[in-house]
Amino acid sequence: MLKEIEVKSRQLLSELLSQSTDLGYYQIQKIIKNRNVKINRQRVGQDVSLKVGDLVCVYMPDREKNGVEIVYRDENILVVNKQAGVEVQGDDSVTSRLNATLIDAVATPVHRLDRNTMGLLVFALNKTAENELLKSFKEREIDKTYSTLVVGCPKKSSQKLNSFLFKDAKKSLVYISDVPKTGYVPIETHYRLVKRIGELSLLEVKLISGKTHQIRAHMAHLGTPILGDGKYGINKINRKYGVKSQLLCCTRIMFHFKGGPLKYLDSKSVVLDVDFTNYYKHKQVHPEN
Repeated sequence: MLKEIEVKSRQLLSELLSQSTDLGYYQIQKIIKNRNVKINRQRVGQDVSLKVGDLVCVYMPDREKNGVEIVYRDENILVVNKQAGVEVQGDDSVTSRLNATLIDAVATPVHRLDRNTMGLLVFALNKTAENELLKSFKEREIDKTYSTLVVGCPKKSSQKLNSFLFKDAKKSLVYISDVPKTGYVPIETHYRLVKRIGELSLLEVKLISGKTHQIRAHMAHLGTPILGDGKYGINKINRKYGVKSQLLCCTRIMFHFKGGPLKYLDSKSVVLDVDFTNYYKHKQVHPEN
């Protein structure tokens, strides 16, 4: 969105933007640094002095277009509902969109989700919270639960899967083995069958270890690939249901802090409801319990 402002008095560019827009301090500094301001048709990247009669054109973020759904927020952390098809970081990412709308803080992601995975994503709003959250995620003290729609049905209604994973960075693929192999690391994935929907099954999945593509690859290795998964799934069935990205969503995050500045979050859960029926073409199937 382009906004034009005629300068009425001598002042700094940042002062003018603060007075003439609803942008916060951090947003103004980012807009100037990214050279999204023109003064008399000349692009600038510094907080320069203005004079009466100058014409300032500022390219402001479109908040409606770039909006990110905030599920939970307090003074230290923020949790959003990430949509599929958006990266966590980078240009036009969840992080950049979120910070384009925040007025009073800068949000830093403390874990990641695959580009085409949906759901809860946690951000720190200050350095202390960032350090605490990064430590907790690293030490696996934060529980993450996913919902996913898979093709077929597992033989067991619930299971703790222990396998080994190898990451091929060049191919951007991972491989699963049931026995130890050179270069493979141990992984653990828990799942529970929620309900059957014809040839599909809704599962609840918990990550004990958290490796790249772990749930996607582990479900495919089990013989029940995630619907819509273009790497590990069944393309014929993906096309049948009109799904182009994996139906995998982080739906619950539980925090565990025994002490420290985030102790007030101990045992707190943030929960997201997701209805996968909104994401695929409906076939003549009958739900089964």
